[in-house]
Amino acid sequence: MGKPQFNPMRDLVSGAIMAATSVPQLIAYAETVGYAGYRGLATAGPPLAVWGMITGGPFMNAGVTSITALMAKSDLNGEQYMAEHGEQAYVELVAAYSMYVGIASFLLALVGFGKLAGYVPKSVRTGEY
Repeated sequence: MGKPQFNPMRDLVSGAIMAATSVPQLIAYAETVGYAGYRGLATAGPPLAVWGMITGGPFMNAGVTSITALMAKSDLNGEQYMAEHGEQAYVELVAAYSMYVGIASFLLALVGFGKLAGYVPKSVRTGEY
């Protein structure tokens, strides 16, 4: 496939499409985890924009998923914690939680934990019978 040629118009259209789909997603997932929607833009928007500008790949798919947001809210007892400690404290808790999950994922990758995926049957990995 090779490196795509630079095309300013195509890049602008791609960026607009990415923004049109990412902005509502970032707001919705912030609200799903339990805090104000603008925080999703403030925390994930700038890193995604920078990542998009410095990578050279023609494909970009990044962001949280609803299951990740729901797991964080459930694991951290989000509504109760926010009621007792306030939104800012909850945001800091979610940030720390995210860092710990990232560190754990990195350590599991270092010890080769991903090799276990090879033992998962192909039909389970691909969704085919």
